[in-house]
Amino acid sequence: MYALIACGVFRPEIEHLAGTLGFPTEVHYLDPGLHVSFDALESKLRDALEACRAKRTIVAFGACHPRMEEMLAEYGAALLDCQNCVDAFITREEVERRAARGLYFYLSPGWIEVWPDIFRQLGWGQDEARLEMGCFKGAVFIDTLGNAAKYEDDLLNFLDFTLLTYEVVPGNLEHFSSLIRQAARSLGG
Repeated sequence: MYALIACGVFRPEIEHLAGTLGFPTEVHYLDPGLHVSFDALESKLRDALEACRAKRTIVAFGACHPRMEEMLAEYGAALLDCQNCVDAFITREEVERRAARGLYFYLSPGWIEVWPDIFRQLGWGQDEARLEMGCFKGAVFIDTLGNAAKYEDDLLNFLDFTLLTYEVVPGNLEHFSSLIRQAARSLGG
C-alpha cells in the first residue's frame, strides 16, 4: 500500500486516475491554499507525513516549499519530479516553450475550483488581483480531463476578476501518472 499525499489542486486528476496507477493507493489531500504560507504548508505536510510514516509515501507537490526535499528525506518519501503543478501536466519542456511567448498564469481544473479561496487568503480583492496579475499576458487553462467546456463559466469568472484573457490547451494525464509511477518505483515499488 502506498500513501499519496497530494496538493488538493491535483484532486480532479487523481480521482480521474483512480485505479489505473497499477498499485494500491491511499490518498490524502492537503488544502491548496497552504501555498500562501510556508509555515502552514510545512506544518500540514509534516502532519500528513507523520500519519503516513508506516507506508511508502509519494508526495504529489512540486517544489512548493524551499525545504521540500529536506522534509521528505526525513520520512523517506518521494516527491514528483516536477517543479510545480503546471509541468506535472504539460511537461517542463512545454512550459519552457510556452514561456518564450511571455509570462502566463496557468490554471487546471483543480486551480479553477480553488483560486477564489487562495486569492481571499492572499487578501486579494478584485483590484489587488488585477494589480498583482498585471504582469501576465493572459491565462492558460490546461484541459487535463478533456472537458474544458464544463469550466467555461468558471474561466469567464476568472477573466472578469483578473482581466486576463485565457486560452485552453490540452493536458497530459499520461505524463502526470508517469510521474506518480516514477515516484513509486523510487520507493521500491
